This record gives sequence, C-alpha cells and structure tokens, in this order.
Amino acid sequence: MAALNPGNFMPSGSPRSVPTDSKMRMYQVSKGDTLWDISRKFKVDLEMLRIINGLDRNCALSVGQILEIPYHRSRVHTIKAGDTLWGIAARYEVSLSQLSQANPDINPRNLQIGKRIVVPDSTSSVSALAVQPSRSYAGFSTVMMAWPVTGSITSPYGWRKSGFHHGIDIAGDIGDAIKAAAAGKVTFTGNQAIYGKTVVIEHPDGKESMYAHCQKILVNKNDYVVRGQPIATIGMTGRTTGPHLHFEVKIDGENDNPIKYLRY
Repeated sequence: MAALNPGNFMPSGSPRSVPTDSKMRMYQVSKGDTLWDISRKFKVDLEMLRIINGLDRNCALSVGQILEIPYHRSRVHTIKAGDTLWGIAARYEVSLSQLSQANPDINPRNLQIGKRIVVPDSTSSVSALAVQPSRSYAGFSTVMMAWPVTGSITSPYGWRKSGFHHGIDIAGDIGDAIKAAAAGKVTFTGNQAIYGKTVVIEHPDGKESMYAHCQKILVNKNDYVVRGQPIATIGMTGRTTGPHLHFEVKIDGENDNPIKYLRY
C-alpha cells in the first residue's frame, strides 16, 4: 500500500502523467508514494490535491490508484457577506458565465457565506475548470496564502531605519492564535537569535514561511500541517518592543515580500 501520510520516500524518474482535455493530469500511484511527495513533484497545494481526489486525512493511497492533478492554476474564493456572483466575477476579471459554469452547484440568488467556489483562470476555457458539485476545492492556488493572524501591519517588508526588514510585522495580542498560511511540513521549531520562538514551514510549491516572536509553539519539527491550523501563539520573545507576529516568506531560499502571496 502507498501511504497517504507523508514519508521520506521521494519518487524517482519522471512522473507518469498525461494532460487531458479537462486540464487535469492523471497520475498513477506507485509503491511508496505519499500525497506529500506527489504534491511537491507537481507543485500543487496538498489540501487542494486531497479534496480534488476526495481523500480524507486517514485515507491510504493504493498502488495503481489514479489521482487527478491540476494542470493549470485555479483560484478559490470564500463567499463573504455582501458578495454577489457578478461582483466576484468582476473582481477576478472572469465572465459571469465562466464563473457559473465552473460552479454548477451554486445558486447565484442564495450564496452561502463561508462556501468556497472555484474561480477559473481568465485565460482558460470554462470546461477546463468545471468540477463535480461534490468536489469543491478547499485550498487556494499555489501562489496565494492565508493570513496567519488578523491584524494591522505595523512594519512592512523592506528598508527601515534599523536595516532591511525581511518580513512583515502583524499586530496582535499575547496568546492570539498564529495559523499556518498554507499546508506543509514543519522544518524548524525553537529559538532563534532576534526572532525568539520561531516556526518554519516548508510548502509543496517551493515556498517557505516563518513565524517569529511566538509565545508558545503548538507543533513539532517534521509535523505536517494544513492551511489555517494553529501552530503557535503571538508573544514577545526575541528582540521586540510589543506583541506581534513577524512573518516571512522565502521562494527558493530567497526572501520575498509576503504581501505578494497573502490573499486579501
């Protein structure tokens, strides 16, 4: 049996995948494959891969099983109070027809707050993104990340009087939950100079996120977390003048402005 829970095995060679008219690759599970390995190989969000294929966290992959792998980037919008289908379409620069056909189970006159809907890429055909009603995407595209905490930015990314700031500082209260910005593997937990108690998460699409100045760390190294899972609490450890989260994003080992990847 192949494992659903991530392991140490990394499949070798080229993945057996075939592009289809529906913009999905079909991947055949090999012995030793894990969903984590597959998500990293194709640079697809782990949560999205799980939901697309109707897998829960306790389900085991079977050798020979066929998985659908997104062949393009799609986005997901969480419906909020006041949203209309027309407004969502305008925001993402897609037609109302595309949005409706990509979400055949949505009633435009009765949008459910909190429900997530697929937003097709504006350059893709509608049929490329159509999904079955029972297969709503539960993650965002591999580019976007969720906000780890809710609060105002007290110090942006870039140069400041004390030097270059490699992340953003988000205000919060002592003990507020810090949540994983995206699914991934915890690669570091512990104390770092300046940053205090810190958590680092590696994501399948090549990004790495860091959460610093924590009061309490709730995960361990080598844990696998999902988007929105509490991983720590806001604190004042390390060099800081007040409670906040210092949040960084790295792409291929290089710091980048987290705002570019956080979804508003």
